Amino acid sequence: MEKSGKEGVSGAKQGSPKRPTAKMEDEQGAYQLFLLRHGIALDRTSPLASDDDARPLTPKGRKRMARIAEELHKLGYTFDWIVTSPLVRAAETAEIIAASAASQKLKPPVDVCAALRPGAAREDVLAFLAKNPDRKRVMLVGHEPDLSALAGRLIGAGRDANLEFKKGGCCLIEYDSLPSRYSGRLVWWLTPRALRASK
Repeated sequence: MEKSGKEGVSGAKQGSPKRPTAKMEDEQGAYQLFLLRHGIALDRTSPLASDDDARPLTPKGRKRMARIAEELHKLGYTFDWIVTSPLVRAAETAEIIAASAASQKLKPPVDVCAALRPGAAREDVLAFLAKNPDRKRVMLVGHEPDLSALAGRLIGAGRDANLEFKKGGCCLIEYDSLPSRYSGRLVWWLTPRALRASK
């Protein structure tokens, strides 16, 4: 894993030399919540991007997200549920994560959550997750700055957390039970470059 700052944080210790694996988190938390920012999308200034909600991933964005999905599975992470913002770039990112899971003979359900739209109420995300308490390894796909604000709130850091997801960046927050505000433990925070890196 790369050094701290915007490159990667694992176990809340910056500059950790070891990439996380699912085995490291065994028995540490009953509920795992992964937050993932969508991949690189068509630029807002493009003539094809007049509708922000409909901006798709670029070919480069799709390729990088496929690599990130592959690396997450190589590290041993699997998901019981993938929940995405309704915006096209997020939904396409979720589809790539799901397709990678399918290649491992896993079929996590993919659902759209309006509360993951930019500007939506963060509390509504937790209410949405509470509808399926049996799903304990959940991937949320969303946008900035809402996703980092949600992460900060979930780990009790609030507005002073100074967290930021790059496109394709991901973090893992663990809970002893169903997520609630302020009670999560930040296990790792990785940039897309760190996630794409081979061992």
